Amino acid sequence: MLKSELLTRSPIRILEESIAGGLGKGNLGVFTARKGVGKTASLVHVAVDKLLRDRKVLHISFADDPRHIESWYDQVFGEVARAYNLESALDDHEQIVRNRMILHFRDKNTPQAEIRKNAERLIHGIPFVPELVIVDGVNFYEASEDSLRFWKGLAAEHSVEMWFSATLHQEALALDDRGIPAPINRFFDFFSVIIWLVPMPDCINLKLLKNHGMSDLSKLKLKLDSKTLLIANRRI
Repeated sequence: MLKSELLTRSPIRILEESIAGGLGKGNLGVFTARKGVGKTASLVHVAVDKLLRDRKVLHISFADDPRHIESWYDQVFGEVARAYNLESALDDHEQIVRNRMILHFRDKNTPQAEIRKNAERLIHGIPFVPELVIVDGVNFYEASEDSLRFWKGLAAEHSVEMWFSATLHQEALALDDRGIPAPINRFFDFFSVIIWLVPMPDCINLKLLKNHGMSDLSKLKLKLDSKTLLIANRRI
């Protein structure tokens, strides 16, 4: 299959259509779930789709080391190439590596000033201007509104889409009266899109909890395939 056809048929197009054409520049979105359910895989699939369209992606991690992050990209890209019989897999993999930068912080409590300095060094110094920023490993139980205000300001200042992962409590799952799980409910106003990964017997459903303030949240017909870890169509 040609890459152009892959991109047209990708379930990421369905995701974009379901959230008003996409997350949008300057906006924050989040995939939330318990540990090990597929948050990072979802983020990387969104990132790989951007990279295959020759867009640049900055991946900021407070969890995995850079080699582990690279292995995630290799795994997801490999599954995409196999699933769609990608004809130029080697060339496309090189394109992914060329258009992706990884910024890793060992300390989850890294000062915001240092995060900003390192991110802007990449954006202005190389220069490397990303269209998408992935932020993985933030502990939202310990996060503050000031920290979300920082990320929101960074996304707006550089006109980027910014997707996060957020881990839910492994056992005591608490929902507010809107059906938003803690701890994401504390930061509801900062996120334009909230997607909850809900494990089912044969797959993981992507449940839309917030969609740019729209009231209809029922039209996201996507799942995470538990075998390939790719976002896929969900047949109803």
